[in-house]
Amino acid sequence: FWLKPPFRSNVVGANKQSHSTSSPWATPLVLLGHIQMELYDLEQGMNAVGTGGSVLNVQELTGIQAGLGLLKAQEKYKTIYFWGKILGLQSDYYVAYGLKDPEFEFPAKVFYFAGDDFDFKPMPKLNQEQAAKVLALGVDKPFLGVADRSIEPVVEGEEDAPPPDAEGEEGTPPKPAKLTEADRLSQVVLEIDFNTCAVPKGAYRLNEEHNIVPSTSFKGLGATEATSLSKYVHFRPPVSIAALRALARTDAEFYANFSDPLEDDLPKGCWAVRQDPSANLVTLRSLAWPGYIAYHIPNTNKFGGVYFGYAQKCRDLPFML
Repeated sequence: FWLKPPFRSNVVGANKQSHSTSSPWATPLVLLGHIQMELYDLEQGMNAVGTGGSVLNVQELTGIQAGLGLLKAQEKYKTIYFWGKILGLQSDYYVAYGLKDPEFEFPAKVFYFAGDDFDFKPMPKLNQEQAAKVLALGVDKPFLGVADRSIEPVVEGEEDAPPPDAEGEEGTPPKPAKLTEADRLSQVVLEIDFNTCAVPKGAYRLNEEHNIVPSTSFKGLGATEATSLSKYVHFRPPVSIAALRALARTDAEFYANFSDPLEDDLPKGCWAVRQDPSANLVTLRSLAWPGYIAYHIPNTNKFGGVYFGYAQKCRDLPFML
C-alpha cells in the first residue's frame, strides 16, 4: 500500500519540502505494496493497524470490498489495494490503487477515490503546473468532501460574468478549468505517499531485468530487528546519492541498498516504532503525517501501511522534538 527512469506517475504533484534532499519533482514516482491491504487481505490488515485508531465499520468494509471488487474486474487488475481514508467535514474520501506491470524498475501505481457511494473513480492527472498551482493556493483546511467544489478564490465580478460563448468573442482561447477539491486530493495523496510508504528492508529486490519485484527469500524481520528503524526503507525512487549509486550499478540485483532508509528522514525522530506486548506485531507511525501507520509481523512476509486522517502535515514537528 503503499518507479522506470524516466518515470512519470499517473498522479503528479508533491510538496517541495517532502524530503530532506530532493522534491518529488526531481524523481517522478509511483509507489506500490506487496501483501499490503490487498483486497483479499483487507480485514487482517485493518486489524493490524487498529491500534493506531485506523478502523472501518462494517458498512465501510463491505462497501470498500464491493467497490474495489468491481474496480478490479473493470480495470482487469491482478490485485487492487486499499490506500486509506481522507476525512472530510461533510463526507470522507476512500483511496485505493492498482498496479500496472513494471517495464523497468518500479511498477506504475494508479490511484482511485470514492465517496460514501464507494464508486471508485480515477484521480485527476495533474501536470507540474497544476500541482504547483494547488500548492500555491496554500489550502490547509480539512477537506469538505465535495470532489467537484472549486478551491480557487472567487474573483469579484467573476460570478456574474457571462460565459465566453455568450460574449461572441471568436479566437479567444478557453479559460483553464478551475482547480477542484479532487485536484487537491490527488496532490496531497501523492505527497503523503512520498513521505511515508514504509516497507521492511529486503522485502523487495532487483531482478535480472532491472525490475523491482517481491523477494522470494524474504521471510520477515526477526523480533528484535523489526523494532529497529534502520530495518525499514521508503518504497519509492531513491533521492539520496548513496541509494542512487546503488540503483545505477549494472549488478544492482546483488545490492539491497537501493532505497532510502527511514532513519535518514528529517527531522530526526519523525518516526515512532512500537512493539506489541506479545511481540507479534510492530508498528511504525509517522509524526510528520499524523494518521499514517505501517505494520510488520515479525518472522513473516506480512507488512503494510494505511493512512487515516485529515491530510494535514505537522509542520511544527521540528520545534516539538
